[in-house]
Formats: sequence, structure tokens, C-alpha cells
Amino acid sequence: MTGSSAVVDAAAAARPDFICIDTQHGVDLGSLDAGVFTTMAHYGVPGLVRVESLDAGRIGRALDLGAAGIVVPLVESATDAERAVHATRHAPGGGRSFGMQTRRVGPFDERPYVVIQVETAGAVADIEAIASVAGVDALYVGPADLGLGLGGRPAADVNEVFDGTHPLADELGAAFRAVIGAGRENNVVPGLHCGNGPTARRAIEEGFAMTSVAVDLGLIGTGLSEQLGEARR
Repeated sequence: MTGSSAVVDAAAAARPDFICIDTQHGVDLGSLDAGVFTTMAHYGVPGLVRVESLDAGRIGRALDLGAAGIVVPLVESATDAERAVHATRHAPGGGRSFGMQTRRVGPFDERPYVVIQVETAGAVADIEAIASVAGVDALYVGPADLGLGLGGRPAADVNEVFDGTHPLADELGAAFRAVIGAGRENNVVPGLHCGNGPTARRAIEEGFAMTSVAVDLGLIGTGLSEQLGEARR
């Protein structure tokens, strides 16, 4: 969320499978620069960028700076997914402009990883077609927006969906299963946004294969609260 090079360095040193820089909801949209990807490359960690929208210019810019792949929010259809893939490929396979892009991401240089966020009713309805789009590597459920789209109740804590305690547990659970099924049928990774390790582990047990496990600002807030609580006791 911060895009801080110091935070990226500390995170990459933990050797996660990937780090995602969020330019859609991050606190500093101007923070994206090549340095953070150089840092990740030092540790052998691929970096993804969640772009603000399905915008070819923003997608190309993130890849030019050294991102291994993109996460595209608010996709509504297979047509949107095709546009996203098209924006990551140079001609003749796509429409990405060839610039002085970095060469720090190894096998992702010519075939960036494409993650399509499933967080709208339209995406759920068209999930089979989206998953079958050539070049889509992962489907990533955004449970907060998906809850809003399916009935006006965000699902920030996906455990409520798994436990059946969320008001839209049935609808969201069906959407989760649809994403997992479409992913398996099309050799595409099904993913779910999670806020901590235990929730990520549960998501994997439920059939997802890609999750987030922490958000930098969340770690700072919860970690500080825990330490202050210990000190004050």
C-alpha cells in the first residue's frame, strides 16, 4: 500500500512468492518506480502491480518499470480480460508499446503474468469465458467489492463466507466455487485476497492456490497495537 522502498526491501527479504504494489488503493499513487523492482529482483521475488483500471498506458508503464505482471481490477467480462492481456503483449500478439523497459524479471520479460480480479457480478457471470482467455494466468477474487456487487455487503473477512455467517455467504460461496472450478478447468490459478496467514491457509484448504497473506499498513497497525498492549499490561 505504501510503495516504500524500505518496506519492499524488508518484505522481499522474507522471500514471499510475490509482492504486489497497489496503485489502485495505495496511499501514494506516484510511488511506483523502478527501484522497488530492482530490490525485489535482488531477492529473486517477482513483483506484481495492481493498476488503477484497465488502461493500456498504465499497464505498459508498470511493466516498463520492471513488474513481472499486473493485477487488473473490476473486470466485467471476457472482452475486458482480452483487453488486459492485449495490453501486456508487444505486436503482433498485442498492443503494448516497446520502450526502454527494464530487464529484471527473467521469464516474465516477454510474457508478463496476468491476474484478472473477479469482484463484480459481471465477472462471476462470465467466469468460464474469462478463464478461457489465452494469456490469463490467474483469477483473483476481491471479496469486498464482490460482496458489494452481489448484494451490497462487502466481505472483508472471508472467514465469514467460509463459516456461513456472512449475510451473502451463499452467494459469495457459490462465486468462490465458480472461480475455483473455472480455474481448474482452464489451467488458470484461482486466487483470493486475504489479510493474514491463517486466513490464507484456510483459503488454500478451500481450494484456492494464490492468496495475499499480509498488507503493509495492516501489519504496522496490528503489530503496533499488539506491542503497545503488551507494554501497557
